[in-house]
Amino acid sequence: MRILVLQTTRMGDVLQTSPLIQQIRDKHPDAHITVMVRNMGKGIVQRHPAVDDVILYDEDSFFFDLRARDSNRFLRAYRTTDAMIHRLREQRFDLVYNVTHSIASAMLLKLLEIPNVYGAHLSDDWHFVLRGPWTAYFFMSVFSRDYNDLNLCDITRNFASDAPPCRKLIFELHDEEQRFVNTLLAEHQVREKDFVACLQLGASENNKRWSEERFAALAKLLAGRYNAKIFLIGVKDEAVFGDMFAKHAPGVAIPLYGKTTVPQLAALLKRTNILVTNDTGTMHIAAAVGCPIALVSVGHVHYRETGPYGEGHCAIEWRRRTLGRSDYVPGGLEERDQILPEQVFKAIQLALENDVHQPIRQIEETIELNSVDLFMTRFSPDGCLQFYPVIRRPMTERDFMRIAYRAMWIDHLGEGQPRRGEKESINLMIRHYTGPDLKTVRNWTKEFARAFDGLAELSRRGVQTTEKLLDALNKNRNIPKARQLVAELMALDEEGRVYSEIHPPCRPLILLARYERDNLEGSDPVALAQTTLGIYRACFARARLTSRKIELVHDLWKRQNETA
Repeated sequence: MRILVLQTTRMGDVLQTSPLIQQIRDKHPDAHITVMVRNMGKGIVQRHPAVDDVILYDEDSFFFDLRARDSNRFLRAYRTTDAMIHRLREQRFDLVYNVTHSIASAMLLKLLEIPNVYGAHLSDDWHFVLRGPWTAYFFMSVFSRDYNDLNLCDITRNFASDAPPCRKLIFELHDEEQRFVNTLLAEHQVREKDFVACLQLGASENNKRWSEERFAALAKLLAGRYNAKIFLIGVKDEAVFGDMFAKHAPGVAIPLYGKTTVPQLAALLKRTNILVTNDTGTMHIAAAVGCPIALVSVGHVHYRETGPYGEGHCAIEWRRRTLGRSDYVPGGLEERDQILPEQVFKAIQLALENDVHQPIRQIEETIELNSVDLFMTRFSPDGCLQFYPVIRRPMTERDFMRIAYRAMWIDHLGEGQPRRGEKESINLMIRHYTGPDLKTVRNWTKEFARAFDGLAELSRRGVQTTEKLLDALNKNRNIPKARQLVAELMALDEEGRVYSEIHPPCRPLILLARYERDNLEGSDPVALAQTTLGIYRACFARARLTSRKIELVHDLWKRQNETA
C-alpha cells in the first residue's frame, strides 16, 4: 500500500501531524508513506522515522504566476501544475490523509484521482466536501471554540482509527546537533548547571505576539530569580523584535536570530529549562524534545486547540468572556498587553515546579491573577491531552458544558469503542474548581436538558420528513410531493440555525449537521435522501448523548460535593 499525507501549511502544523504519521505506520506497518509539505516542513518530516519519502509543494511560485496577468506566466503556471500532477499520479497512491483542509489541497487530490481520501476533498460534481467524522469535527470545532476541549493533535491523530495511540510529537535529533549546541553554549560561557531560558518573540501574525516590552520585563525577572542565561531565538527576519527587546533590557539576552537550523534549535531547546513563547512552530519543536513550555496565548489562537502537546507545559491566557471563531480576535492588538510579566513569571514557576507524576498544585485566585487563566497540561484518563486550570475559581456554565461535550465527542467519535476513563476524567477535571453550589449546577442541568431535548425534537422532525421524502421517491414517484418535502427540510434547517442562536450550547451539534449536509455527494435523489436521513438520525443521537453526559457531569459533581 502507498499512502500520502498532505500537510502543506506551516512548520508547526507539520509537527502536529507527526502523531498521525506514526499511527498510520502502526496501522499499516508495510506501507510506503510519503508526506507532501512546503519547504519549511521538509526538515521536520525528514526527522520522522515512519516517513519513507518527502515531496515538496511549491504553491507560492504557482500563485505568483497566476497573479502576474501575463500570458507567458499563466502558461508556466499551467505547465508547472500539469507536471506536478503527472509526477504524483505516477506514485499510484492508494490512500491519502489530507490534513491541509484547504480548497487548493482538495482540488489537487481531485486531479490525482486517488481512490480513498480522508479529509478535505472534492466530490464527483466538484463540491468541497469533508470526508471522515473527525474532519467534520475539526471544521466545526474552530467555529465553536467555547465548547471544544480537544487539542488539534488528538483530533488529527484520530484520522487513523484503530491504531495504537501516539501521544507525543516526533522529531529525531542527531549527534551533530548536540555537538553544535555544546559549542554554542561554551562560546557564551554557559555551564552545565546554569539555568537556560529561550524566548520566542515572533509569531506568524502581529496579533499573536506578546509585546517585546513585556518579554523584556519578564527576562529581567528570570535573570533575577534564576540567574538565567537567556537566548532570543527565531529566524533572521525576526531580529527586529530582538532590537526592540534590547531597548528595554539591554545586555540581558543573547540574540540567535538566523544562527540555528531547525535541528540545531531543537537540540538547544532540549537543553533549555524553559521556553517562553507565543503560539509558534518553535513551541511545537520544544514539545517534541521535552522542553518545558510557558505559552503566552494572545490573539485569535487558543491554547486548547494548538497549545503544546505533551505533559508539564503551562498556558496563560487573558480571561475572555467568549472565544469566538478561530479567525476572530477578541481584543485585537490591545490584548497583547493585557497579560503582565509577573503573571507569566508565575506560569513559568508552575511549569518548573509541577511534577508530571503528581497532582497539579493549584493556587488561589488573587487580585494579581484575577484577569488571567493559567493551565497545566496532562494526559487525561480518557487518553487525550487536557489543560487543567491551575487557579482555583468557581466553574462557569461554559466550563460545565465543555466537560460534557468532551465526554460526548470522545464517546460518539470513538464509534462504539469502550469509554476508557470517562468518569475518572470528569472527576479529575471538576476537582480543579471550587464551586458553584449544587443548586446552581442542577439548574444548569435542567436548562441544558431542555435545550438539547428541543434539538432532539427538531432532529426527529427531520427524520420523519426525510422518511416521507424517501417514500415519495421510492414508492410513489411523486415528484411534486418530494419537492414540497425538500422545501420543508430547508425550512427546518433554517429553524435549526435560529435555534442555535437562541441556545448557544446546541450550536456545535447544529453546525456539524450543517457541515454534513453540505458534504452530500452524488446526484441520485434517493441516495441523497438516505444520507440526509442518516444525518438527522446522527444529530438526534448526539443530542440525546449530550444530555446523558450533562446528567453524568451533574451526578459526579453532586457526589464529589456531598462527600467533601
